[in-house]
Amino acid sequence: MSSVEYFDNVAVNWNKMRSEYFKDEVREKILGKIDVKNKVIGDLGCGTGFISLGLADKGADIVFAIDQSFNMLNELKKEISKKDFNNIFPIRSTLDQLSLFNDSLDIITINMALHHVVEPSQSIREMHRVLKFGGRLIISDVYKHDGEWAKEEMHDEWLGFSENEIKEWLESIGFKKIEIEDTKLKAIGVSRKGEYTETGIFLATAVK
Repeated sequence: MSSVEYFDNVAVNWNKMRSEYFKDEVREKILGKIDVKNKVIGDLGCGTGFISLGLADKGADIVFAIDQSFNMLNELKKEISKKDFNNIFPIRSTLDQLSLFNDSLDIITINMALHHVVEPSQSIREMHRVLKFGGRLIISDVYKHDGEWAKEEMHDEWLGFSENEIKEWLESIGFKKIEIEDTKLKAIGVSRKGEYTETGIFLATAVK
């Protein structure tokens, strides 16, 4: 089973699964870092819209909600309809070849998705391409952990990241004003065999 197939299969249950993995405070940390009003924002690896819906509710002009899972985007569309948002536009796209124009976004958010990307540096290069000059990038993800089971059960490509890895990728691609902080929040996972994994969540911000 591929990563796309996995997320297509779990899409209808993802909101519950996500809430058991990490809590809503992550979204508040992200939204607290940016002024979203009247901004054009790309939410990469949006899933069912955990971040996208928050951005739209806070007054973003346009939110391009990007994910490679068709079923995840369908679940998001249901939420958009329920909440009557007219500023979220779901787009099916991989994160290493974004279906967006150069210099088209004011802000990018990518929450808990980078560790599913085979080559994070290529994805970050794409983020740099589609951001406007002076645009901001916010990456939230997990610190390194030893939960090897996540590679099989959740199709993680990376078992989290160190701050140095994230900083080196951002610097090498040309991002400036890089800041990385420990949110003091936790991500918790339990495998089908009962293996328990807990790790911290970081928040990295940078400017093009």
